[in-house]
Amino acid sequence: MKHVALATALSLLLGGASSLFAQVSCETYRLVPQTIYEERPVTTYRLETETIVEERPVTTYRPVWETQQRERSYTVLKPVQETSMREERYTVLKPVYETEFREETVQRTSFVNETQMREERRTVMKPVTETSMREERRTVMRPVTETQVQDESYTSLRPVTTNSTQLVNQGGLVNQYVYQPGVVRNRLRWQSRTAYVNPATGLQTVQRPGFYWVPQQRPGTYQVQQSYVSQLVPQTVQQTNYVPETVTRKVPIEVTRYEPTVEVRRVPVTTTRMEQQEERRMVPITVQRPVTEQVVRRIPVQKVRWERQEVVRKIPVTTMRYEQEQRTEQYSVKVRKWVAENRVEEVRKQVSRWVPRKSTQTVARTVMQRIPLDSMGSPIVTERIIVREPTNVNTKKADESASDSTPLDRPRIDAEVEIEVDEYEAPAPPQADGN
Repeated sequence: MKHVALATALSLLLGGASSLFAQVSCETYRLVPQTIYEERPVTTYRLETETIVEERPVTTYRPVWETQQRERSYTVLKPVQETSMREERYTVLKPVYETEFREETVQRTSFVNETQMREERRTVMKPVTETSMREERRTVMRPVTETQVQDESYTSLRPVTTNSTQLVNQGGLVNQYVYQPGVVRNRLRWQSRTAYVNPATGLQTVQRPGFYWVPQQRPGTYQVQQSYVSQLVPQTVQQTNYVPETVTRKVPIEVTRYEPTVEVRRVPVTTTRMEQQEERRMVPITVQRPVTEQVVRRIPVQKVRWERQEVVRKIPVTTMRYEQEQRTEQYSVKVRKWVAENRVEEVRKQVSRWVPRKSTQTVARTVMQRIPLDSMGSPIVTERIIVREPTNVNTKKADESASDSTPLDRPRIDAEVEIEVDEYEAPAPPQADGN
């Protein structure tokens, strides 16, 4: 029984030692990110534009007009008239006049003039003129001129010069470099064991080490954009305004007024009256007395009879025919020819080139600090040994090979390793356009 108890105690002791050794050998770490800032030299490129003058041969063509004489033939239809005579017979009615006389008795009355004297009485109105004097009064308006002084007000414009300040925009186009961040892509990266809080449950969860898709941003680029920058410059401007002023002056004015004046004058008045007077006179009177007599007269009577008569006449007939005739004429034609002229002209061309400019830029870098954890997941406070690894390709490869190993193979060193998340690369300058 003693041997059994001793073996049991020994086994328990060995089991506790092995568990303790397992706890010591299986100690884990937690990476805590920290951000540090360091200055790095940065080379940027500035676009400078200069104007150059080139001589370029230019050939132009000038139109020259020349007059040429040409000859052309054409056909003309010439009219030819031919006249021939033909006979035409027709019948006409020719009048034949015959005169006969017949007797006719007519009563003819004639008037014989006889003169007689007779007495005629009439009343005549004779004018009688008488002149008498009468007084005539009339009122005459006589002008009387007086000089008076009157106040006259008028408005005059007085120039007043004032100074005012106005802002003049003398801005222009300025080249600005705009940084465009690179494209964010998911890449497969090794992630160590990390404790995080689950937002769904609120409990602390441990993420197992392994490969995970991690978003990574590519380096950005710079682009040149022209923007208008306004620059307000104050300027003093003189402005002349005309201020109205009222001025009073004495003006002499001639005033004419009319005064009534009574004038008396004797005016001769001629009066004409008509008086009746009886006159007697002998007036000759001519009287016509009719005398009737019988007259016999012969009246010619003309009769017409128509006789048929055949008439022959010659009618000219004109026939026209056309004969073709060839004619030749000369005409002028303007011909345009192009004459080449060579000359050399200067062409101004703008050439852009990128000029490097060195400056210092502060770059943020993330440093991962490794904190050891005990079996309960609590950090172990020990001395901190900071190991800064060089940021080159070999160190990164060694770090990646070390991260691929299991936690049991790593040495227990409480160290802080600086790991660059992304390297900064200066953007390459764009190609300068020669045109």
